[in-house]
Amino acid sequence: MKIDFLVPEGKKIAPVEVKSGDYHRYSSLDKFRSRFSSGIGNSYILYTKDVMIKDGIIHLPLYMAGLL
Repeated sequence: MKIDFLVPEGKKIAPVEVKSGDYHRYSSLDKFRSRFSSGIGNSYILYTKDVMIKDGIIHLPLYMAGLL
């Protein structure tokens, strides 16, 4: 598993993965969410496209990283 950042969200943590270019999989994030589900708040992917929520993961454009 490789998670790029862990951001505190109250008493939970939010895993953040950063993707450059096109991607189709995020298996590390899925494994992390599965293993530590009780301690995880929101999950985020920072990438190069528009805002989207898919499979319970919030996808944000890279320029919104400062808002986490």
